[in-house]
Amino acid sequence: MATITLNGAEIEVEAGRPLVEVIKEQGVRITNLCYIDGLEPYAGCRTCIVEIEGGRPTPLQLSCTAVASDGMVVNTEKPEVKRARQQVMSLIMANHPDRCLTCHRRVHCQPGEICLRDDVVTHRCLTCSKNYRCELQTSTELIDMGEFEEPWVGEERSYYETPPPDPDRANPFLEFDPQMCIICTRCVRACADLRHTGAISLSGKGSSTMIAFGTGGAIHESNCDFCGSCIDVCPTATLMEKPNKWVALAEEWTNSACNWCSVGCTISYGTRDGRPVIVRPDRLNPTSRDQICVRGRFHYDSVTDGQRLSRSLARRGDRLLPVTPEEALSDAATALASVQAEHGADAVAVLGSPLATNEEAALLTRLAREVIGTPHLDHVGGPVHRAVASAFADALGSDRLTSTYADIEHADTIVVVGGDIEESHQVISLRVKDAVVKRGAKLVLISSRWGELVDFAEVWLQPSPGHEAATVQQLAHALDAAAGDAGTPAGVDADRLAQARDLVAGRKPEPPSDDNGASEERPGFAVVFAPDPFAAGPAAEQARASANLAIAALGDRASMGLHYLPTDANTLGLADMGLEPGDGGRSFTGIIEGARDGSIRALLVHDDNPLLSSTGTADVRAALEAVDALVVIDSLRSTAAEHANVVLAELPFFAKNGTTTSGDRRINRQRPAAEPRRDERDGVAILTALANALGGDFAHESAAQVMTEVAERAEGYTPYEGLLPSRTRALGEMAPGRTQYQPVATPEATGDGLRLITGRSLYTSWEASSIHSEDADKLHREESALINPRDAEPLGVRMGDDLVLAAGDAEVRITAQLDDGVAPGTVYVPAWYDGGAVMALFPLGGTADGTAPVQVRALQPA
Repeated sequence: MATITLNGAEIEVEAGRPLVEVIKEQGVRITNLCYIDGLEPYAGCRTCIVEIEGGRPTPLQLSCTAVASDGMVVNTEKPEVKRARQQVMSLIMANHPDRCLTCHRRVHCQPGEICLRDDVVTHRCLTCSKNYRCELQTSTELIDMGEFEEPWVGEERSYYETPPPDPDRANPFLEFDPQMCIICTRCVRACADLRHTGAISLSGKGSSTMIAFGTGGAIHESNCDFCGSCIDVCPTATLMEKPNKWVALAEEWTNSACNWCSVGCTISYGTRDGRPVIVRPDRLNPTSRDQICVRGRFHYDSVTDGQRLSRSLARRGDRLLPVTPEEALSDAATALASVQAEHGADAVAVLGSPLATNEEAALLTRLAREVIGTPHLDHVGGPVHRAVASAFADALGSDRLTSTYADIEHADTIVVVGGDIEESHQVISLRVKDAVVKRGAKLVLISSRWGELVDFAEVWLQPSPGHEAATVQQLAHALDAAAGDAGTPAGVDADRLAQARDLVAGRKPEPPSDDNGASEERPGFAVVFAPDPFAAGPAAEQARASANLAIAALGDRASMGLHYLPTDANTLGLADMGLEPGDGGRSFTGIIEGARDGSIRALLVHDDNPLLSSTGTADVRAALEAVDALVVIDSLRSTAAEHANVVLAELPFFAKNGTTTSGDRRINRQRPAAEPRRDERDGVAILTALANALGGDFAHESAAQVMTEVAERAEGYTPYEGLLPSRTRALGEMAPGRTQYQPVATPEATGDGLRLITGRSLYTSWEASSIHSEDADKLHREESALINPRDAEPLGVRMGDDLVLAAGDAEVRITAQLDDGVAPGTVYVPAWYDGGAVMALFPLGGTADGTAPVQVRALQPA
């Protein structure tokens, strides 16, 4: 620690801390236009000048490069310090539209008024989309630039004497306006040092220097993944969110959590007129901190208000027509009750959703079991999750892992197993990159398809699909022969496999002791596992092998180093709420089969679209058409809802109140960031009313009341009063720490022919796909089939050809993209392409290796 004097006040601070951070933490406002907290200083803007008494060679020093030391005397408010900052700021403003920034009358102006002070003003603060949320604007006010002369007026290189470069507005998410840039390079460093993407760089020399994306072309042509981190750090309007940019001056901010994967990134919705208009990361989650992905930042807006349900619908003849909430509720209760009365409770099935809150899942479970009396309760991802949970329980003694995602970036050795987590769980991928880049961790990547993490991996093992588990088991065997050997995995290069075996064998962590200083809390070895989202068999084998590897590396501490990435946001929450088949109950696959054969006569579907989320689309569609009663509760008129007898209009997720449980069992608080537009109701209110209409006695008036009830029976959950969002973990009582290796099976050879694989993708919106919107992938980056050039050549397929993929009676038309990143013998199509069209090519419930045989032919031009 060090004692310093700041503006006459003695304070105690951490020695060696950047002085600018110390000053800000003390509540002293100081300009720092190029500094990013936590990163190395750039010292480019020089607006953070302070006086350090006795400083060499001059008392005027940059507070971003100076560090706190004992006895330091710092002044930020002296006239000479202020004058120095004004002089530096004048250089920055020489190449920025500055008239409003230095005008004392701007408080009297309105956006539509002509500037009477200066007729050369064409771009002013009052016509800028970042007005009143611009850091440059507040910085000029802080140092009173209105009192400073403008020495650069009329100078050849100044802003008003040079033509501005063209803006880039060619993509749907981000706008780049170079004329607003002050070359602070925050965006360059955020992209390189925070995201490890490197999509932004400095281009040009001298006064023509500017930032550029990729090689200087359009943003969407670069490797930018539209995470928006550059927007968060930009101090001007150079980089802006394109959606809602003119109304994004938020009136209120609402803390919540993202709902598009199981990481549970905490976010804040900026709202205006009762609707969200902007999203920012919120640092509550220790894993995501100040980073989110394109889904978390922009997908709240992927479906417009006009595309959402504002009124409930009921079938009248062959059409779904708007009705009052009371009519819809009465029709839904009557339809379910009539089937229950005529065929018994066993003829009714209920489908939940991992996109729902814990409170909704708890009520849906009670509705199914206590009111309807059916054991047939599940969700589309239920079979996969239960297969994984069972494998963990067998190997580790409990499926409740004690690991936390925040520990991944502190590991020395990381093995990532399964799909492309850069697309499915991007923030976890980011923390893996942090470990590699910042700490020198060694990464072994096991995936049948190329992903961005390949560039960070020491070894990439590319097994044939379905052989990931056998590959992982090879690494476990290298650490401990007792783990067993599942045989040589198909498709894996022998030299790379030997390299990976040697790497993990040489980096087995020592058990913690007083002598070696190894951490009890952070084991140093991380196995990151993302299961096959659509097939329970491969997911279970991958889970067993991943658990075996964790046991071989960490012994009884295996649970601390195994990181499970469920596919969906609230998969673990649904399990904790008991949303799974009861005794004698059917799983999701069984429910669909029962609906087809007539044993299930009524379906209640909450917050999901099984026509999008499930394989075997033809079977699912036939099931929805076959039942006597289909009741859907949703905020969208989805493709599944089109088959319904009744659709109860629900609020979208960002308008709900409740909680979700992340993949590392953090309980995230969801707060409503929008108001109902018409007849939509919260899921808790709808489920309570429906239960009571069916003869129940539910008295839940709020999500808080439901959670208080849940906390009495679900281990690890707590009423809202005792909840620390994203800090409270739903662990409950853990089983004794026994570990036991599990046998791992290898799928049988699939024979000749191409195999189809699929997976979740980064840019395509689930909600927009659910209504089969043409703009589900606004960037159009995920609208092609990836095929290895070795497979394409004998088929006569070239880049850009139109293909037909066929399996049984189902066909999908799609553009070909030749890509040696997919394993030979396989074709990859994103799961949500064309409203989930590819799901029809897979059998219901998936296959033993997670692939499906497919015929591929090039579509001949007409």
